[in-house]
Amino acid sequence: MLRASSDTHTDCGIAQTAFGECVPYVAGKDPSLSHQCCSAVRDIKELTPTAKDRRAICACLVRELKDAGGSVDSSKASGLAGACGVSTNVIPTSLSFHCSK
Repeated sequence: MLRASSDTHTDCGIAQTAFGECVPYVAGKDPSLSHQCCSAVRDIKELTPTAKDRRAICACLVRELKDAGGSVDSSKASGLAGACGVSTNVIPTSLSFHCSK
């Protein structure tokens, strides 16, 4: 289910809208990883070429997870990028994830 952010014309809004495809999976509500989620992970990586971009988008994704109910399956979240064949560390693995790293 794609949930549009209220401000989708910003990178944060775009990332949150895209990551909406992954929220059911990382929240543990959907047992299977969708093609749409992997496409979203690739799109999110493209939005984060610099460390500053990664920190900002990561914080947006943490807010997205909190807004979606605050449930995160850490093992699914930590393996998400790899399962999609994407090398990125921008995907938060918990609601207390430190995006500054």
